[in-house]
Amino acid sequence: MSRNEILEPSRPDRLGGVRGGEAALPHAGYRIMPLPDAFTAAVGPYYARVDAGRPLIGLPLRDIHVSVRGFCHGAVITGLADLQSLAASYTVGMHDRFAATMSLTVDFIAPAGHGDFLELRTDLLRSSRQFLFTQALVVKADGALVARTSAVYKWDPAPHETPDIVRRLFEPSA
Repeated sequence: MSRNEILEPSRPDRLGGVRGGEAALPHAGYRIMPLPDAFTAAVGPYYARVDAGRPLIGLPLRDIHVSVRGFCHGAVITGLADLQSLAASYTVGMHDRFAATMSLTVDFIAPAGHGDFLELRTDLLRSSRQFLFTQALVVKADGALVARTSAVYKWDPAPHETPDIVRRLFEPSA
């Protein structure tokens, strides 16, 4: 498979050499997150939904996410974990701001593999004028724990050029 086939976002059927299609989404409420940067677009697509006011982010694991042994790369789980800043920003109502990663710790607990759907469940610990403190669990669709994370982010002082950009990631009608 060529590099262009791997990174061709207009062809999700060819993105990453998907075998037998993508992993089934575990909840009907998930929709693709329109993330605004090339890195997350290349690793994704990521999915989002809001459940009882709690923003959740998901990633179906495909060929590009796993090692030759069939396990999800730690970098993929870490990249998913870093998106907890978006979930926390949504929770505190900072819909026009992003936050830069200051610290991110990931404890890998159990493997995940091709076909698994990973879900990031974020808890906001504290938000201040400058910082955001979070923790999150990465779980499989069946609830099995894959990783535990904690992070500290610094708010970007300037609002994003797109009003409500964070809200739009979780609410399609915003």
